[in-house]
Amino acid sequence: MAGMDLKQEFRELLLASGWSQADAARQLAMTPSALSQIVRDNSPVRPSLVTLRLFGLLLWRERPGTVQSLARCERKRRAEMWEQDLIRALRRLPPKTRRPILSVLYAMIEAARSKGVGGKKRRRHGKRRGR
Repeated sequence: MAGMDLKQEFRELLLASGWSQADAARQLAMTPSALSQIVRDNSPVRPSLVTLRLFGLLLWRERPGTVQSLARCERKRRAEMWEQDLIRALRRLPPKTRRPILSVLYAMIEAARSKGVGGKKRRRHGKRRGR
């Protein structure tokens, strides 16, 4: 869950726990109001890493299979290093510069997919080989 937004990770733990916000607040030794601020979209309040770890440990103690399932999902979702590097490089560009680069990149990706670059050549529907 390392690459995930802390607020989103907290929400996923809350959902996985099956606890109400009041129950989760009690378990985490925080006020229901503080927990509500963490969960709300329009609130800038984010959970600390310590709170997330505590929540994960509490959940692991209560429902070990749930935490393992969340960890597997996060591993699948985590971007590879080259993806992270590309995203960081694109984010450093001003939007006016980034837009045309992305347009060209998307066009190149689509061209590569339709021509089968890097793999089997893809046939278009309606065309048959050898005829």
